[in-house]
Order: sequence, then structure tokens, then C-alpha cells
Amino acid sequence: MNSDRVKVLANIYMERYNDIISKENDSRDKWAAVSSCAKKWNVDAEDFAGMFGNALKKASYLIDEEQIQPMQGILYLCKKGRTQEVRQEFSRLLARDGGDIADRQSKVGSFVKAINAMLADEAPDKWQYRQKIRTAIRYLAIIRPEENYFFNAAQSAEFAGYIEADEEIGYDKFLKLQNYYRMCDDVAAYLQERTDLLDVVNRGLAEKGKKIGDPDIADIDPQLHILVYDLIDVSYRFQFYDEKAANRKSKISTVAQRKIDRTKKSAELLTQRESCVDRLDTVIAEQDKTKVPSLKGRRVEHQAFGSGKITDQEGKYLTVEFRDVTKKFALPGAVVKGFLKFDDSKYTDIFRTMEEIQARRRQYEDELTSIDVQLKLLEG
Repeated sequence: MNSDRVKVLANIYMERYNDIISKENDSRDKWAAVSSCAKKWNVDAEDFAGMFGNALKKASYLIDEEQIQPMQGILYLCKKGRTQEVRQEFSRLLARDGGDIADRQSKVGSFVKAINAMLADEAPDKWQYRQKIRTAIRYLAIIRPEENYFFNAAQSAEFAGYIEADEEIGYDKFLKLQNYYRMCDDVAAYLQERTDLLDVVNRGLAEKGKKIGDPDIADIDPQLHILVYDLIDVSYRFQFYDEKAANRKSKISTVAQRKIDRTKKSAELLTQRESCVDRLDTVIAEQDKTKVPSLKGRRVEHQAFGSGKITDQEGKYLTVEFRDVTKKFALPGAVVKGFLKFDDSKYTDIFRTMEEIQARRRQYEDELTSIDVQLKLLEG
């Protein structure tokens, strides 16, 4: 890790602190959310759903996103009678691991898989309720801030590139949580020595605590884990990397600048990737919900073979018996392209919808493949 680069970002953070805590962007809300959760979280609460919603109410903006609402997914499962299973999965996620981050990442994966399996059973069409790897890590950071860090792939990639982090962090299924936590630990150790910055932050937190009636927010983060993520977060959102102080040519070699440019591009691609994955999940859920209707026995018209009868159906494949020949057709293409026509227009509408969904799925899958190829090239 290049401590001089961390120093540059920390200095910009301190200089722009009033912007960071402005009404529209108040970063101190992170501390307020964690403090509120600390007072209310109790995995053994009789009313788990009520406790969960209340404890994480102020943190919802850190968990739910534009296209996904994982907190609503947890509450939905509780409403459907799966409270004890949900409670059990949170207990497993939060089980002490002695600082074994590899084990913690495994528990994150198991949590996401288990909760999403329940959601698939109870609400197969509610794709927006699904949990993500980043969601589970954020639960950990809010409930156990002393042991965990918030994570955002794009923000972390750009930050790691700028400070020349020693190890690759990755993303999604390639995420190396150990490496990310080690980088954050190194940044926290540096920030512990910055008493000037800590004085500014502590004064700001004391002011916020007085305003919202929660004096504990100034003491909720002695390990500086929230502050580390806040530095990563605002460096990205406010683009500290573009500021003159962060780009002095005398401080950055040509080779290092190229690496920074690559990680900046990676960050942009990771943001696109998260959005693409969410859109793809949406389409897959729509596709799962749109079933091929039962058509056996119905009559159809073919532009060349004339009138025929559907004698067999296997999923999207139809067997049609015409006067002189028997043919097989694949849906929805056979209808959308005009080869087969039904008397009832509702079937045409159904298959047009199916074709449109399939086209969007192919588009997003191709887009995701393209993004992953670009990310791999940048890594090389």
C-alpha cells in the first residue's frame, strides 16, 4: 500500500468534510445507522421481523438499492412463516469465527444461497427481494462493525488501484474478502495516526449525535471501520481521484498513472456489471413467470402446410400433424415469425411477450460477457 496516496485522499477528505456532511450527502448517517442497530439488534428476539425492520431501518439506504430490496425479502419470508429459518441463517452468518475471513466469506455465500432458496420457494417472481454477496457483507458491517467493513466492488476497485493495494480484491464470485479486509486494516492503521483528521470527524459526529439525540455515534467506531469505508465511498462519489492534489505528476509515475487509469476503468465496468446482473435477474424472473400454455389438441394454420393439429407438446416444442406431413416447431419463434397461426390472438400475444423477454435476456447475457472480457483484459 502506498501510504502517500492514502494521505492525499485523507487530506482531501478533511478539506472537504463540510461537503461530505452536507444535508444532501451526510456521511455521518452511516454511523447513525450502525449505532441504531447496535441498540436494537437481537437475533433471539421473539418478534424477529419487527426487530429486524426496526434495527436496520436507518440502514436501509445502505442495503436496498434502486433495483433490489433485499431487506424486504427478509421481511417477506418472515411474513410467509419462515421466521425461524431466517433467524437461523442470520445466526450462522454472525457466528464467531476467530477472525478467519475465508470462513466468513464462506458463511456469506451460504447465507445468500439459503435465503435465496427460500425466496425462490415463496416468491419466485419477486426477483428484487433476492440477496447478493454485497448484501450479506453489508449486514455484517452494520451488525458487527468492529469486525467487518462495508463493501462496494466499484468503489473498492478504484480505491485499491489508487493506493496501490498489495493484493487483488476481485468482485462477485471472484471476490477475495481476505484481501479487501487486509487493505482496509492497513488504511485503518494509517488513519489511527491521523489525529487531525480524527478530531474533525469526532467533532462532526458529536454534532450529529446531539442533533439526532444519539450521543453514542461518536463512540460506535473505535476501530475506524466505518471511517475507512466512508473514505472509500466518498473518494468515489466525490471523485477525489480527479482533484489536482491527487494527480500531481511529480507524485505519480507514468507507469503508476496507467495503473490508476486501468483501475478507474475497472471501477466503471464493475458499476455497469452490477446493474447488468440486476437487470438479468429481472428478466430471468420474468421468464420463469411466463409459462408456455398447454396447446395439445389445438388447431393451427401454417403458411405452407395449411391447417394442422397439435398432437404433442414437450415444453416449448410442438408436434403438428398436417394433412400430408407431421412437423416439429419451437416456440415462441414459430409463432412470432408467422409460421404458425392460432385462431385465438391471445396465444400470439403470449409468444410475442416470451420472444421479447428472451431477446432481452440474450442482450443482457451478451453485455455481461462483454464486461467480463473487458475486466479480464484490464487485469492482464
